[in-house]
Amino acid sequence: MVLVYSIVGLMFAGVAVLVVGSFLESRSIRVRERIDRIQSSQWAAGSPLARELQKSLYERAIKPGLSKAASTVLQMTPGAAVDTARTKLEMAGGPQSLSVATYLVLRALAMAAGVLGAIAIMVMWQHGMLIHRIGAAGFAFCAGMMLPEYLLDNSIRKRQYIITKSLPDIIDLLVVSAEAGTGLDGALAEVVRRKKGPLPDEFRRVLTEIRLGKRRMESWQDLSERCGIEDLKNLVAALHQAEELGVSIANTLRAQSDSLRTRRSMRIRAAAATLSVKMLFPLIFCIFPSLFVVVLGPGVMSINSAMSGLGW
Repeated sequence: MVLVYSIVGLMFAGVAVLVVGSFLESRSIRVRERIDRIQSSQWAAGSPLARELQKSLYERAIKPGLSKAASTVLQMTPGAAVDTARTKLEMAGGPQSLSVATYLVLRALAMAAGVLGAIAIMVMWQHGMLIHRIGAAGFAFCAGMMLPEYLLDNSIRKRQYIITKSLPDIIDLLVVSAEAGTGLDGALAEVVRRKKGPLPDEFRRVLTEIRLGKRRMESWQDLSERCGIEDLKNLVAALHQAEELGVSIANTLRAQSDSLRTRRSMRIRAAAATLSVKMLFPLIFCIFPSLFVVVLGPGVMSINSAMSGLGW
């Protein structure tokens, strides 16, 4: 009987060990599966961690630092300087999608680079003359101070030239659209659809502002201030007057087109009249010396040989 009880007890213990072991194993398997599922969800393509790790070093480390530096520089910069920078960036068309804060940071970095370059030239260049070192250091300092402003002003001039050059043709298209029975907004939409360049982009912005509820004349005034072109300011003034007096928009646009072409012809004639003065300095310092060498050189050489034959 004891043997029977022992066998039954061993069987019960074996079954209990098997049940407990299977339960623990299934629990560890479930825990492992849960850990794998969490890790796979964290490293999935759409997870925040995976999206963050897929970004470049610039987006993860450099760009946040620049944003923080930009906010700091923006807080330290006077309001007048910020408004001036914002106006110039709008006149330049927002080159490279630069914001005001980013432009101010770049200008501060350029100034710091100019100062450090001037100091490095004065410290490391020991073999040259003092006047040469001072001149090179001054050039590096001025380049760091003026380069961002110069590049931005150059971008503004190029954009204004493109707008001035394309303005008569675009106004002609506005005239054709207005005479066909389209309103001013429809004519602008037609220009935006058919043309590309800075001026159609500005017209697109005007249409967007009008559709968002801004007054038409305020949008046109902002356009003229952003571009800073006298011809465009005259066009905005004429459209404002035509809207107040009830004059035909097509006739106003046609008169402005004729006036623009006349002014452009006068500018071309004025530029051609200054060519003679501009050619004076290259003529005196470059062309005349070469001409004198070619024409008088053989005669001088002949006179020199003749004088040497006479013993002089």
